[in-house]
Order: sequence, then C-alpha cells, then structure tokens
Amino acid sequence: MREGGERALYGADDESKLKLIEALAEAGVRDIDLGSGLTEPKFLLRCLHSQHLLGRIPEDTQFVFNLTLKTWEPLCEALQIIPRDYLAKIQVSLGMVEHRQSEKLLERAHEALSSIGVGSFRASILNAFSHEIDEDRYAFINEQIERVRQLGISLVRVNDSIGTLYPESTAVLASNLVKDNPDITFYLHSHDDRGLGLANSLASIFHGFQMVEGGVAGFGNRAGLANVEVLSQIFAERRISVAGTVLDTEKLSRAAALAEEVFMVLPNVYRPVSGMLVRNENAGIVNVPDYLGVSRPVDYFLNPIGIFPTTVAQVLENSGFPEEYLRDEEFLAEVTRRLVGYMEDTLHPAKRERFDALLHQVREFYTDIVRLDAVHNVALEVLQDRSSTAVALQAGV
Repeated sequence: MREGGERALYGADDESKLKLIEALAEAGVRDIDLGSGLTEPKFLLRCLHSQHLLGRIPEDTQFVFNLTLKTWEPLCEALQIIPRDYLAKIQVSLGMVEHRQSEKLLERAHEALSSIGVGSFRASILNAFSHEIDEDRYAFINEQIERVRQLGISLVRVNDSIGTLYPESTAVLASNLVKDNPDITFYLHSHDDRGLGLANSLASIFHGFQMVEGGVAGFGNRAGLANVEVLSQIFAERRISVAGTVLDTEKLSRAAALAEEVFMVLPNVYRPVSGMLVRNENAGIVNVPDYLGVSRPVDYFLNPIGIFPTTVAQVLENSGFPEEYLRDEEFLAEVTRRLVGYMEDTLHPAKRERFDALLHQVREFYTDIVRLDAVHNVALEVLQDRSSTAVALQAGV
C-alpha cells in the first residue's frame, strides 16, 4: 500500500485505498504497510476505525506505519491524532536507521514515538547492493541490527533498495544473517528493477528469512516489488504455509486488479497469475501445455497465425460434431478460410483503429505530472504574494 501510493503519479483517494486494504485482508493478508506522507496518519486512523468499530478488517490484521529518520518529526506529530489505545496496536517501521547515527537520531526517534503511545517497532536497513555483498556491507548490516536490538526491536527488514541484488547473493546473505542473529526475525524488501524481485524473495525464505513482503500486482516504487499473488501461488504449489492465515490467490488476483484502478495504472493484461488475459491461450498451432497433458484453467482463443484446418477439426471433434464432416477436407478448409477472413478483414482493422485511439488517450493521460520545477514555481508565487501583502500593509490598505 505504501509504495503503491508513492508510485501513483496522481495519488489515490482514501475511500478507494480503504477498499483495497479490505480486499487484501479478505484475501488473507495480515500485515499491511502504510505511510509515509503527512496525510497518511489520518488514513491510518480511518483504517483502524474500519477494523475496530465496523469489523470490516480482521482484528488480527497488523497495521505498520512506515517512516524514515529524515522525516520522522512531523510524522510523529501527525500520528498524535490517533488515540493512544489505537497507537498501542500498530507498529512503526523505522527506516534509514543509519541516518545521523553519531547523533543517536534512531534512539531519539524511538523514544519520542514510544512516548506518544506507539506499541511496537520494526526497523528497516537500506542497502545499495551490488551483485555481491562484501564484508564491509555485511558488517554494516550487523552493526545496525545490534543498534535496533538494543532498543528491543526484533523484526528487521533488509532492503534491496535499488533492486540490484542477485538470488545467489540473497541466499548467502539470508543464511548468514539468520545464523548470526537467531533472536531476530528477518524479511527482505526486494525491488524488481532487474526483474529479480520474486526470485530474491523466494531465495530469502528458502534460506531462513521468516517473513515475506511484496505488493499485489507487484506494486511498488519504480519497477515494483515481488508479486504477492504469484508468491501465494508458489506457496500453494510448494506446500509452504503462512502462520496465522491462509492466502487466497484468486482474491489476491482480484485485489491486484483493484490496485490498478485505485492507483490509476493501466492493466497489465499478461502479468503472471493475475493478469486480465493471462489465462487466455492460443488453441491453434501446438498448444504446448495441452500437448504435455498439463491441467490448468484456460480460456482458449484463435487468431490468424494459429488456426489450421486441423485446429478446426479438433474443436469440432471435441464438441461432438459428426464424423463425416471431420473427414471432409474442403469443409474444414472453408470453415478455416471464413474464420481467418473475419479475423483479418473485419476484426483486426476495427480493433487496430480503437487501439490507436486508446494509445493516444493513454499517452495524453500520463501528462501533467508534477515535476520538481513545480516547487520552484510555487515558491516564487508564495514570495510574490508575501511581497504584495507587505506593500499593502505599508500603504495602510
């Protein structure tokens, strides 16, 4: 939820985000990461009301508010709109724990947040990994683990912050961290910049990490995070259980489609597991999974490149068509010709025209993005308004 919101070019309204959270909870997700903007504490309060007053979110769902040590002070103040009995139920994830370490900023932030009633904490360690993890980087991670351990924090997220970690390195990192820190629960925050987010997440849990993190539809900053519904499918196939809950892959897939709506992202129609059209397979040529006898839910389609008279014969045979027509080569060729003619001469031109129009609309939609120069422009506006006010006061207006 947090990184989906951070990546959304035009933001998302709270009502829609709450519907998405409720869909995630219904699908079995029990640990939901929110933050880290100044308006998010109000949204967190809305979620907690939905959970505790309306019962629309299961009571055992853990909300986590994510903040970094670069922005913790205004967020600490903003969190105080939440009643202390609610704050006692949430966790705060402290990120950038190494920031201003010599000033003990982590310790000061932890103390301040505890004083307003925050019940528990987890820590997040940022890393710009190369393809390997050297001794200095490993020592740095363990140094930060020891610092959070001294604060009583036993849940640590290790970030592959720029998505450059490779699965073989993840395996070594995870097994060593677990061996050297048996009192700590670890999980990996794996970005998909190289397309390895899912592989790294799996490597981490296969080598000792006790939690897994991701986003439905792979939502997350830049290229995204590990895809939760794909993880759920793999867990089911590998008989990997999730403590305290049962993940529902179909419901997670529906939540993934909802996430695309909420954050105004075009549907990824062939995304693994949850893509809108990913279960559509060409019935023509040689459908390899069918040839191999693999059973799976499929919606077949035909297109000009895949249809042969033998394809037509097979479809008709499967539907119980009379045998005499299945041996009639001219009949099968004519059925094939008419189907191909419709697809090439009628359907394709119509869809091409509509697609070109849609593509133009999409490109037009993803404009008006607020860039950094907007900060300069608004700053100049504010200064101009201040000057006008000062002149008016001097003139006694």
